[in-house]
Amino acid sequence: MTDLAGDYEAFVDGFAGTERDTVRILGVEGNTVQAELEALQSDGSLEVFEGTYTVRSGVIMAADVREVTVQDDATTPSDGPGASPSYENCDAAQDAGVAPLYTGRPGYGDHLDRDGDGIACEPHIP
Repeated sequence: MTDLAGDYEAFVDGFAGTERDTVRILGVEGNTVQAELEALQSDGSLEVFEGTYTVRSGVIMAADVREVTVQDDATTPSDGPGASPSYENCDAAQDAGVAPLYTGRPGYGDHLDRDGDGIACEPHIP
């Protein structure tokens, strides 16, 4: 269970070394939001977290979020029938035969879109 009672400095320190975060809302049931967070680290590694948040009047009141291990095939354990794949890097997306990836489409992640144009893992044209 994630402790939401800590101070702001501890919260900020938890993001040290994080270059970019991508949050996906996987579902909502009542006051409970199921989410996945990908944290691209400054060293190029990817940390993936999954869990739930309890929200009341727009405020997160509680959270149960845990780090999950990125599998060798570079997809997160949440992948399954009907789930959106998540690729650690463009090599993994290319190996899966899905590159380029477009914003809003399954598999797209901001960490894969180097120039921020909404097209990830696009071919390099000399």
